[in-house]
Amino acid sequence: MRLQNKVALITGSGNGTGHATALAFAREGVKVVAADSNIEAACKVVMKS
Repeated sequence: MRLQNKVALITGSGNGTGHATALAFAREGVKVVAADSNIEAACKVVMKS
């Protein structure tokens, strides 16, 4: 993919599709901004990536 060095804001990143998308983008080299109404869940996504 041509996602290296891109930035993505992922809303709902604490669970479900947003969570999976945030992790997939991070694996591809995207700088991910994880947002969720549950701050603890969003922080866990950041720690996994």
